[in-house]
Amino acid sequence: MSFVALLAGGIALTVSTCLRASQWSQERTDLNQEARSVVAVIARDLRGAYLGLNRDAGFFFGEPAESGAQPFDYLELSALSSNVSVVSLLPDQLRPGPQESRPPISDYVGVSYRWLDADQEAPAGLYRTTWVVPVAVPAASQQTPSGPPTSELISPRVTSLQFRYLTRDGWQTQYDAAGSANHVPIAVAIKLGVFDAHGREHEYESVVAIASP
Repeated sequence: MSFVALLAGGIALTVSTCLRASQWSQERTDLNQEARSVVAVIARDLRGAYLGLNRDAGFFFGEPAESGAQPFDYLELSALSSNVSVVSLLPDQLRPGPQESRPPISDYVGVSYRWLDADQEAPAGLYRTTWVVPVAVPAASQQTPSGPPTSELISPRVTSLQFRYLTRDGWQTQYDAAGSANHVPIAVAIKLGVFDAHGREHEYESVVAIASP
């Protein structure tokens, strides 16, 4: 084999290697961006968690995925809506419930994260579902949703989602504000898997601080 052929072969191999490295670098960038976007959405909701003026009107509930099911933990919490509550606009004498339990300016918004399978209208993936929870009875622990829930696809590439909740007793795999003195957790650890174009899973972890210990 001539020197020119060897040189050409070496150049071709170098170019091929550089192209693969460039493609993988771009793919890693895309994966990192996908993971950061998912974490940012969840973190925004976690930091906005709201349990009410007396810490007994909202909710914060998380439980691990069932054995053998999709590896997606369930998380449901309440935040404040950006819309003004109709109840808050009523005169004091017309508001339901005790007068000292003055409702906040806005209604609550229930937020949940879950994996949904594909159907005729939407692809499979991690979905964020929201619904309005009226503050008509601020002291009630269970509110009645107002209007149908709305679901939006957060990512079709997330393959797993796990949460851990930091309390004064350490990290827990499940949490219920109703059984935790009606407080949100100190922090929540998020661990998610994202698959690449070759079907390989890559894991990302982040911790979101919520409340002071």
